[in-house]
Amino acid sequence: MISITRGISNILNRIAFAHTSSNASFIRALQTTYVLNCENNESITTDENSTASDAQRKELTEAELKLKNKDRTQVIPVETSIRYLKSSAYQQTYGNTLVWELYRRNHKGAIPPRKTRKTCVRKGVISTGNPCPICRDEYLVLDYRNLDLLRQFISPQTGEVLSYTKTGLCQKKHLQLLVAVEKAWDYGLLTYDVPFREFDYSEYYGKNVKLKDCDDVTFLIVGGGIAGVSCAETLAICCPEESILLLTESHIIKTIANLEPVARYLHKFEVHQRSLSAKDGNGDGRYLSAVIRTLIDKLQYVNGNERFIITRRDRKIRYRYLCLCTGGQPRLISENNSLVLGIRDTDSVLKFQNSLKTASNILLVGNGGIASELAHELKGVNVHWVIKDNHIASTFVDPGAAYFFQQTLEKGQQQNESKPESVVKRLRYDELKVKDELTNNSAGAALGPDWHQHFRLQGSLKELENYTKPIMHYNCQVSCMVPCEDNGARYMLVTLSTGQQIRCDFLVSATGVNPRLDFVSEPPLDIKDDDGGIKVDEMMQTSIPFIYAAGDVCTASWPSTDHWFQMRLWTQARQMGSMAGRSMAAAFNNEKIYQDFCFELFGHVTQLFGYPLVLLGRYNGQGLGTNYELLLRTTPGREYIKFVLQNGRLRGAILIGNTELAETCENLILNGIDLTPFGDDILNPDIDIEDYFD
Repeated sequence: MISITRGISNILNRIAFAHTSSNASFIRALQTTYVLNCENNESITTDENSTASDAQRKELTEAELKLKNKDRTQVIPVETSIRYLKSSAYQQTYGNTLVWELYRRNHKGAIPPRKTRKTCVRKGVISTGNPCPICRDEYLVLDYRNLDLLRQFISPQTGEVLSYTKTGLCQKKHLQLLVAVEKAWDYGLLTYDVPFREFDYSEYYGKNVKLKDCDDVTFLIVGGGIAGVSCAETLAICCPEESILLLTESHIIKTIANLEPVARYLHKFEVHQRSLSAKDGNGDGRYLSAVIRTLIDKLQYVNGNERFIITRRDRKIRYRYLCLCTGGQPRLISENNSLVLGIRDTDSVLKFQNSLKTASNILLVGNGGIASELAHELKGVNVHWVIKDNHIASTFVDPGAAYFFQQTLEKGQQQNESKPESVVKRLRYDELKVKDELTNNSAGAALGPDWHQHFRLQGSLKELENYTKPIMHYNCQVSCMVPCEDNGARYMLVTLSTGQQIRCDFLVSATGVNPRLDFVSEPPLDIKDDDGGIKVDEMMQTSIPFIYAAGDVCTASWPSTDHWFQMRLWTQARQMGSMAGRSMAAAFNNEKIYQDFCFELFGHVTQLFGYPLVLLGRYNGQGLGTNYELLLRTTPGREYIKFVLQNGRLRGAILIGNTELAETCENLILNGIDLTPFGDDILNPDIDIEDYFD
């Protein structure tokens, strides 16, 4: 009878522990029943059985206590939390320190993730062994009335809410903190300082920039593109008391706006085109820092020995430090041909837009970012896309990702109506040949990201005004172009290397750029033979002292790292321009600096065919030979994720449609974590690897 009673009690207790988080009163009732049964039978049991019963009861009590400590289903009133912060229990636990002051995050690797975990509590139970300072103590309730708690997360110097990188709060609790503080400000329970606004009075009174102000400058930057403006802005921060002159050929300059971090060292941003109000050729630079002067002119001659330049208008300007950011020029198929258009800057896009209004057939040559964007955005016109490779967008993606994009082009939309199923697959390098067959089934200043959103790219065909599916011509090039005329209308007859002839209204050449070196330098600059760029070291300095270069005009000549290589993209133009500005400021101040950490890992954020695209590290196995393998996860119409693994470690990644993994991939590449124990589960859609590697 005793053994039967004990067996029933054990079964009831196991059932109770399985439902602890949902019915706490039920487990207490069953535990009481179990204790009473043991006490009723205590008189007729042996001493050995009594000792075992006490040990089992103690073990069950500890397990119940452990589950109870992690249970967060009970709602603590804010009044209780307010009394708790004034109690002796709180004083004994935290003393005179802030609730987050002694907290330390746990993370894999030497570099912590930029963001904390999303949440510490899932399904009413703490799901991590190291919850954040608020989640670990259930009596700390974030509410606009709990002022003693809110003040611990507000900086006494600035009055701003402290970042989660300092307090360690999870993303969910940090959001609740921001809401509570804003609400307390609205109710007047917390005070804050109104930010002081500094007015640029030159916008009201104007600036009279005379030529003598530009005769002798400390820093001279040539080029109004992304690299040049980034260099000038960096110098304005590092040396605000010195004279800075930005020499640009056009009244349009390009500034960085809405800089948003995607990962720790990777950012996405917008490029805004700003017009300089000109007077006698001098702009006031109202969109730049107040210390930056602008001059609209063209560089003709550089004398590196005596440190001066001469412009097209015969202006002589002396400098102490010079940075060349002249950018690149389109690599056209045919020069001096009015029916061959190159897409490079705003002026060329406006010319293309004007020609497109009366066009019905155009020929697009190229396979990079601009060509891919045009193929996706053009409407109302028949587009013949000539591609020298066996898949589209070969500059950025592999054949598998190209097939993913090609499905979008064929359907004319970004997402499928039905929700497809994700597929995870691991490939060796030799298996890439199979992927190639998927896509081989068919006969001034650089533009910034999302440039096509500011232009209407519409042809003359009304039946194709909503969507135009391009006609692909793989593995071929243009071999012959003959200008023709029919009833006063000019057109081009193009012959491909396959022998096919195509009639088009004009041809768009998007085949890359060459460094722009349309000026004379004495002594001559050291030029890279294979690409024609100015050689620069890790400090962006050229072979001539006091002369620096950044952007498309330069070529990186320092020993490359394991995860970085040069591509002429706007993201690297911004990074190089900022690095050149830091180097020039350090040389002026006789300081020693080191190369920025962004040159440790290649990263690029853009958008192709309507999908966000993130490239990290050796994303296509560049420089890895054949000793690597690929791990793929693809959901047709939604996402394409590729990991490049070498010896079990992540070397590169392509993220299409899903950029939330960018920071995790960045940390995995830089930390060199061995992913062999995880196998294919590293890309399992049912596993949140973001939280796992936090």
